[in-house]
Amino acid sequence: MSIFKNIAIISKIDDDSVKDSLNSVVKHLDSKNIKYFLDKNSSILLKNTVFTNIETIKKECDIAFIIGGDGTLLRAAQDLSTSNIPICGINRGRLGFLVDISPDHIEENLEHILSGNYSVDERISLIGSVIRKGKEISKNISFNDVVIHSRDAVRMIEMETTLDGEKLYTVNADGLVVSTPTGSTAYSLSTGGPILQPTMEALVVVPICPHLLSNRPIVISMDSLVEIKLSEKSHTNASVTFDGQTNIPIEANDIIRISKSKIVLKLIQPPGHKFLSVLRKKLGWGIKP
Repeated sequence: MSIFKNIAIISKIDDDSVKDSLNSVVKHLDSKNIKYFLDKNSSILLKNTVFTNIETIKKECDIAFIIGGDGTLLRAAQDLSTSNIPICGINRGRLGFLVDISPDHIEENLEHILSGNYSVDERISLIGSVIRKGKEISKNISFNDVVIHSRDAVRMIEMETTLDGEKLYTVNADGLVVSTPTGSTAYSLSTGGPILQPTMEALVVVPICPHLLSNRPIVISMDSLVEIKLSEKSHTNASVTFDGQTNIPIEANDIIRISKSKIVLKLIQPPGHKFLSVLRKKLGWGIKP
């Protein structure tokens, strides 16, 4: 008997490659007579006319299976962020640090999870506000990172960065990443930042292609208040992006205020899941050429 009564199934947008995994999940749940709710993308892939909107899923479901890559999971996590619903990812993306179930082992892992044989990994989130002329014009949640970046291909932006009110540095760069431990294996890693264990109580600030090589990544307290001001000298188009999902254009003298949020992402993981094992596999550590 399943410990979960109502299950949400959320699939990657416009991607037929997830259909086989989606069929496997639905077939397994049908065989167990477990009630499930399809989001719109899942219903389209299954040619099913019935789908459930996110608001109903938040009210009715006690777990959500996400079929796709890390981007799909992050999008679903943002949509479900106020519901406290735990999430389990089935990997149909590329690298996939957050989606833990392989397409080749769906049935056995579903059996474990539905019978209560799983662990819950809690991940922190960030709240980011855009302040313009003293007024908050946007506020967004982020589980991976908040990224300030230039929208002009070959122009850097100048940013004044403070930690808890004390100046850190003024950096000329293509942008700046403020990342959670979860996001340390995402854009932050690509820009030369360190990998943080998910349980660490820390954040990382990483300049993107800085003009001065002395502007280095820095690991800071999880409880830090980070403020990034777009300098008056930045005569270029810039944006702030949350988890690669939400993009807000910003202007000179805008302030991006970033701090730890109270919202926690609960990741359901199958038995045997180990962070270091995932790193070795995903990054090819120890594989002989």
